[in-house]
Amino acid sequence: MNRISYCLSIITIEIIRSESIDQTNNGIHIRIYDNIAEITRPILPYDLPMMFSQQDWLDIRSDSIRLLGNCLNIHAQIISFNQTSLNGQKILIKRNINNDTYTEGIMIDETRNLIQDLIDNTYYTLTDDRIRYLSIPYRRNYFVDFVLETFPNEQIYLRYLQTNIKWKVRYDLLLDLNDTNAVLQAYADIRNNGNSLLMIDLAELISGDINLQSLSNTAYGNGFITQGSPSSSISDPEELVGVYIFTINETFILDPQSNYILPMFRPIIDIERYGSIEKYFSSTDNTGNAQRAYRLRVEETYLPKGQVFIRESDRLVGELSWPDFAANETNEFNLGEDVDLQYFEYIQLNSRRNNSHSLLSTYTIDLYLINTKSRSINFEYRLKFFSQNSLTLKQNSTFQLDGSTIIGTFEINANDEQQFQFTFETE
Repeated sequence: MNRISYCLSIITIEIIRSESIDQTNNGIHIRIYDNIAEITRPILPYDLPMMFSQQDWLDIRSDSIRLLGNCLNIHAQIISFNQTSLNGQKILIKRNINNDTYTEGIMIDETRNLIQDLIDNTYYTLTDDRIRYLSIPYRRNYFVDFVLETFPNEQIYLRYLQTNIKWKVRYDLLLDLNDTNAVLQAYADIRNNGNSLLMIDLAELISGDINLQSLSNTAYGNGFITQGSPSSSISDPEELVGVYIFTINETFILDPQSNYILPMFRPIIDIERYGSIEKYFSSTDNTGNAQRAYRLRVEETYLPKGQVFIRESDRLVGELSWPDFAANETNEFNLGEDVDLQYFEYIQLNSRRNNSHSLLSTYTIDLYLINTKSRSINFEYRLKFFSQNSLTLKQNSTFQLDGSTIIGTFEINANDEQQFQFTFETE
């Protein structure tokens, strides 16, 4: 099959396929990552060269620019900018900041506002507010062009990475004393730090461990927020070689310097509250408070990394960031100390003995757990050691040894105190 026949067959396939696709899909398609976005813009051959302002160009990775098409043969790609300059042109200058009189001068170097004063033929720099121009000040424009072969009306696409568009996930974890009412609501927060409005016809939000360089130093935040319509929807995630894709299959507008926020998923969750005591072994007595700990699991739903607000009975009790979690993976986190949950450790050295390599010591710990709440709660005690070498737990049905950690889990009734004892040997 020759090239022309091949292209005609591709065109026929594309015409058939386009009949089943909404016409808005001929607009901008965008794939947004956590620090950059990939834009695919439909153009026709006569749209070339494409022009970008200097401000827009600073947010485009020029090494990522590609031209795509079914019947396209590219011979060369050219990136250039206009050379027009104000250097050498006559301007008006304010010689004295206390006098509104302007006199004639010549722009010598516009990059630093170096001028020649025609009154006394001296050279100096001025601030922008002391310069008036006799023509519209120059703004550099960049041009992207291609030497190519294609059909005159062939639909082609310009694709490039743009560093001023990004997204992140935000969560509201809403809890009540009745765990059956627990809610996890995810939101997609899309940020446009640029100064151009974008009409998006199809968007994909990409989540996962993806290494893409972003050359922009623009901060995330600032500007106004646009809340998505409740009817707007984001698809369930689709897994692709270890990353996940959320699709927005409807048109929306990204205003300049704004956040566009859409609700995502709201899965059924399993949540457990407990008091967490996690510490390294010390041979001296000590006391402290347990951490307000949570254990969260979501069946069949991938959780992208994001910022989380946690509310208990509609009161904000903490904020944290969590990493990506696979479906059914357990997510454990702490929000700070709980003054109602105390522990005391009384440590007794029983004996020491030498083995062939080191000195082994046997200790007994009396652990007291105190719950002053009006409801029962679980304590999870983890005593960690720097090495599991020679670490042994004497016969004990209450505690377990897991590698280099001794673990115990206990339910303590409301306004109650309980004592537990265990003995172990370590280096």
